Amino acid sequence: MGIGVWLVSVGIVAIAGFTRGFSGFGSAMIAAPALSLFFSPQQAVVTVILLETIAGVGLVPAAVPKTLWREVFPLTLSAMVMVPVGAYFLAWLEPMLMRKLMGGIILAFVWLLWTGKSHYNQAHVSLTSFVGAVSGFLTGLAGIGGPPIVLYSMSGNNAAAANRANFIIFFAFTQAIALISFWLSGLLSNAVWRLFLAVAPAFGLGLILGQMCFKRVDERLFRQVVLALLLVFSLLAIVV
Repeated sequence: MGIGVWLVSVGIVAIAGFTRGFSGFGSAMIAAPALSLFFSPQQAVVTVILLETIAGVGLVPAAVPKTLWREVFPLTLSAMVMVPVGAYFLAWLEPMLMRKLMGGIILAFVWLLWTGKSHYNQAHVSLTSFVGAVSGFLTGLAGIGGPPIVLYSMSGNNAAAANRANFIIFFAFTQAIALISFWLSGLLSNAVWRLFLAVAPAFGLGLILGQMCFKRVDERLFRQVVLALLLVFSLLAIVV
């Protein structure tokens, strides 16, 4: 890895870590397509899930008391079934197709959020389980299981702190299953560990800063900045 690529990767991961610490989600949607511009999508996805897992360990204790378990349980159970299925496809999909697929998924998510078309009525357990299954599949496939969960959560009237706690607990479970699936598929390579060790300190720093700024930064402005970053990185993943 050249010094230039390392510096850009560290900057991307630091921004992703800040986003994760602030909102409880979003880092994978920033880091996965951006890192895939310099590394194979498989390497980028597995590295991002490793970073997310480490982040979750620190965030889980504070999130547990605020978690709405009646919502998280059906989401998590259905997601855990589908994570290995997504990981199976990740192991053999062609890198260029994988990169464009990631970009397309995130671009659709950004469009839904920006246009306000993501709001729908709170649904029953069947839809909750379906949303969890889709998120689990996308976690295993591209490390970006956030969009379905975020869109679903926005349909309700939960406080931001409760949604943030739900995200943290949900992803702690699904990412642990994803890592096991990646290991069984042979995707936890030496190259992944080298990339992880090279960028992990920047992710940790961003995570801490994000947690410190939670409730101190204008949430609406922050949301617009994150959406702009997602838009840029998703477009780059599609066209490059």
